[in-house]
Amino acid sequence: MAIPNARRGHLGIELGDRKLTFAFSTNALCAVEEAFDLPDITKLDTVLGDSPSLRTIRTLFRIGLTDCQPDMTDDEAGDIMEEVGGLEPSLKLIMSAISIAFPEAKPGGTANPLKGPKSGRGTGRTST
Repeated sequence: MAIPNARRGHLGIELGDRKLTFAFSTNALCAVEEAFDLPDITKLDTVLGDSPSLRTIRTLFRIGLTDCQPDMTDDEAGDIMEEVGGLEPSLKLIMSAISIAFPEAKPGGTANPLKGPKSGRGTGRTST
């Protein structure tokens, strides 16, 4: 049913002969911040919490679909949630797409991607 795509945060969904893309790209993540009034995307875990509401899950599902299907509505997203099997499979798709959008850090990486690992002299203003 869900096929990972090489693009960041993208999953392909096949529903019969219909093919949709479910994605949490940069634009979709910005839409999540706006929809849930988050100061930044690191607060996404507060939206999902221990038991997110059905409205919250449907909104996240719609946002994941509107990145590549811009005319998607809440009602259409809810219908697609039913087609993929309901609440649990829909939440699994959301979590899978989020995992793809935020891959785990590589060993030796830093919390600040602009600084990078300490490996000697650089050419920037803060280099040694």
